[in-house]
Amino acid sequence: MDKLVQHVGMLMLGHHRYIETILAAKHGTGPPSTDRMIDRAQKQLSIPLIENRHRRDGWLFQLMTWNSLRMEHTGVDILANAPHTNSGQHGIDGLGIVLDSGNRIKTIFIAEDKYTEKPRPTIYEDVWPEFKLFEEGEFDAILTSNISSLLRHLSDDEVAVVLAQDITLNTNRVYRAGITPLPNRSVPKHRKKLFKDFDKCVTGANHLRRQGVTFSQPDIRKFMDDFSLALSDFLETQRP
Repeated sequence: MDKLVQHVGMLMLGHHRYIETILAAKHGTGPPSTDRMIDRAQKQLSIPLIENRHRRDGWLFQLMTWNSLRMEHTGVDILANAPHTNSGQHGIDGLGIVLDSGNRIKTIFIAEDKYTEKPRPTIYEDVWPEFKLFEEGEFDAILTSNISSLLRHLSDDEVAVVLAQDITLNTNRVYRAGITPLPNRSVPKHRKKLFKDFDKCVTGANHLRRQGVTFSQPDIRKFMDDFSLALSDFLETQRP
């Protein structure tokens, strides 16, 4: 838990490249943060209104799953979008790509993460329709914009080939749904039922394109309250 607190805390301060270095088992020096950065991060953990609590918890869950994607693919060089920097930010919850040896896209990870007491309705009503729109090409322009930013190390000609041939290819897309199961429904057979109909929005025989992860806690709100207190304490240690 201490490592998770440290990683999420650094992500809150905008240091995702530093965390990428750590998760890739490389050495790196912790980047500096200002008092103003730390004050803002601690303020984001406060919940004066109940709606702020749900936004905060959902955002922190996204930061946690940003870490977990890399931990689940140890040894794989994933180029990923920076995680959201605040609880009200819109856009893809998580986006990452893996290139092959010829700098062509091997995999596109598209993630939707929901921290909720209503897991099945949320999956069915929010996540599946979103994934279906991705599959139908509705968000190809968004993917093009985001992935182009991840390919700044390539030449214009190399990027042009990727844009023309790889981004719109559905077969290289992997969809990852993250959800919080109900405490009394967290056994494997019930967790599996949460992802029913995944194959109707992301079709095809390749089941690896459909990935589901769960994060189970007896009380998800209390967990995030405790996690936020630990984060605030960690952030305090980062003051110059």
